[in-house]
Amino acid sequence: MIQRIQTLYLVAGALLLALFVGLGETWAAAIAAERAWLGVVGYALAGVTALVALVSVALYKNRELQRKVIYAAQWLDLVLVVVVLVGLYLAFDSGDFQAPVGYYLVAMQPIVAYVLLRMARQGVTKDIEKIRSMDRLR
Repeated sequence: MIQRIQTLYLVAGALLLALFVGLGETWAAAIAAERAWLGVVGYALAGVTALVALVSVALYKNRELQRKVIYAAQWLDLVLVVVVLVGLYLAFDSGDFQAPVGYYLVAMQPIVAYVLLRMARQGVTKDIEKIRSMDRLR
């Protein structure tokens, strides 16, 4: 399980999303001032996506199911990216106030987590193809 590189990608993505939830005060306070429900949705999506990524680590014996679960985590993360970016846009839409760099750094975490989830799914797909080719040789 740990020997597979996609496991490291999944754990790194889940940790990044957990850090995103931990740094929630940074982005959620600005978003909540404009739309209170966006912060709650962001917290929930980040937590669920991190949990789904960690659950998919345990599915290493059933690679087809693992790939589907990672795909679901990617979609959840993509929705999280949209929610956070829309929330930051609404919070800092006025022309006189620019968002601090910290907000954008925190907003980049779900994007990096998406890339890690994508790399994990590609690793699982390569494993599936490798097993199929080995089965053909038997």
